[in-house]
Amino acid sequence: MSPSHQLPKNYDIEEVERRWQSTWRDEENYFDPDSQKPRFIIDTPPPYPTGNFHIGNALNWCYIDFIARYKRMRGYNVMFPQGWDCHGLPTEVKVEETYGITKNDVSREKFREMCRDLTIGNIEKMRATMRRLGFSTDWSHEYITMLPEYYKKTQASFLKMLNAGDIYQSEHPVNFCTRCETAIAFAEVNYVPRTTTLNYFDFDGVEIATTRPELLAACVAVAVHPDDERYHGLKGKKLVVPIFKHEVPVIEDAVVDPGFGSGAVMICTFGDKTDVYWWKEHDLELRKAIDRQGIMTATAAPYAGMSSEECRTAILRDMQEAGILKRQEELEQRVGTCWRCKTPIEILSERQWFVKVHQDEILESARKISWTPEHMFTRLENWANSMEWDWCISRQRIFATPIPVWFCAACGETVIPDEADLPIDPTVDKPKTPCPKCGASEFIGEKDVLDTWMDSSISVLHVTGWDGTNKPPLFPAQIRPQGHDIIRTWAFYTILRAKALVGSQPWDQILVNGMVLGEDGFKMSKSRSNIIAPEEIVGQYGADALRQWGAGGAATGSDIMFNWNDVIAASRFQTKLWNIFRFVMGHLDAETENAAPVTELTDRWLLVRLSDTVAEVTAAMEGYQFDRALRTI
Repeated sequence: MSPSHQLPKNYDIEEVERRWQSTWRDEENYFDPDSQKPRFIIDTPPPYPTGNFHIGNALNWCYIDFIARYKRMRGYNVMFPQGWDCHGLPTEVKVEETYGITKNDVSREKFREMCRDLTIGNIEKMRATMRRLGFSTDWSHEYITMLPEYYKKTQASFLKMLNAGDIYQSEHPVNFCTRCETAIAFAEVNYVPRTTTLNYFDFDGVEIATTRPELLAACVAVAVHPDDERYHGLKGKKLVVPIFKHEVPVIEDAVVDPGFGSGAVMICTFGDKTDVYWWKEHDLELRKAIDRQGIMTATAAPYAGMSSEECRTAILRDMQEAGILKRQEELEQRVGTCWRCKTPIEILSERQWFVKVHQDEILESARKISWTPEHMFTRLENWANSMEWDWCISRQRIFATPIPVWFCAACGETVIPDEADLPIDPTVDKPKTPCPKCGASEFIGEKDVLDTWMDSSISVLHVTGWDGTNKPPLFPAQIRPQGHDIIRTWAFYTILRAKALVGSQPWDQILVNGMVLGEDGFKMSKSRSNIIAPEEIVGQYGADALRQWGAGGAATGSDIMFNWNDVIAASRFQTKLWNIFRFVMGHLDAETENAAPVTELTDRWLLVRLSDTVAEVTAAMEGYQFDRALRTI
């Protein structure tokens, strides 16, 4: 019987894909540490376990799977690991929403347990989707950052950088989300446009324009440009702050824009990054008017206890009644918001833990990495050069890696554990020896936890075999595939940490993919109702159609618009291949394998075309140009 008679006439997507998925064995894709083949290790992105492996993830993993399968075909020993970046705000916020609580309504351990349970269930859902999409993942190298075997390495990396002087604790202005009640890094601040009101008022004889009247109690100076003739003679004089009646100096600074508002600026601690610059530059007083919950402090009496919004309304009303509010104008501005809950951030002076950012070292490492597309390096370079503060890594949350530090209750000395004792939770565990400075035995455990990027930024160290001290045996990885939206976080932090902990760049190459846009051309979001789930696509047209859409939808690195027509066309193409195979196999028999050499001109022409196609597809795959490879085929 010819092979074509063994194939059904029609291509049954569901039957074929399910059959192969049940046939494949995980261990066929496992990395072999004893292999003599050249190795190819992929530092795969560990997604947040939201339970939803969305289409942006699917595109990213399609690219990774194309690379993994191609490299195996070329004779490489491939590691395609899967991680889960569990800790941090997304999980906590989801638990709070699901149970209608805040993190303060239950014990720390109970809240962590609720977060862990939610996470495990979500990982199971996402694993199922990944298997249905046919990804050849190395499940023997799966890691979950919330498990002790992983986060003890995060703690080890913290201690190593602390001992090297790359991590320190200090009181410093930080971006703070009053809804999530935690500090956040600059990379987690999203800037959004909004219309606000610019309020002009009489500030002891000088006209001031501000969008933040609620910060009047935190005013520490008035600044003018040194060349602004309107304010000559004011430098060094004292002005009385309206309503609050404390005196502040007038300073001159070239950063002041004479063309904005009245040209005179009130400096508050803190309204924005420029206030922080002036505060440092001119060694000004620190006045805290807003607390961690966004409530006005005693410094803002008689408005203490109000929310910042209530205080703004009350102060403007009182300015109006006092006759010092001159006029108001609408103003378009970009305001920093929390990346997770969208609450406008405040800049508060808080005691936090920081990682030193050495821009030159980071960029030196980044230049040793091959970037695809090349222009994505510029994004990292621009971000590195724009950083004005070190990386704030402490968070005032619960579900995260504990900071492995105690403080002596008697003398305040910082006490750290031995690496052999990791992992530890300083709110539960105690030091094994007395305070090395004063000999006391009472300690206060650090309650703050680590930014989740402290976990995921050592993913490459983990998958290459890091033991917490020495250079990993398989380091560096060969490639990091990731989206362009996390260049300033995951890529930047990983390069920083690899340089600090191991002394070199983390990967040979980085492949940056674009985002998936809805059919309306906008980023997919619930509010736009333009989200397409991978399960919906696979249910109708199969995994191969989705994967072909991912390969051919756009050049690598470009954003790609989801289009049902492209998926349908891919499905029809696969049916066409099925029919071609049935036709060809029907004209071949067992003796064909022993046929005479090809001599017919047409056959020779076809073989040349085949040879050219193989060469073109190979070149395209080497350059990660999946759309070019697909077009050639």
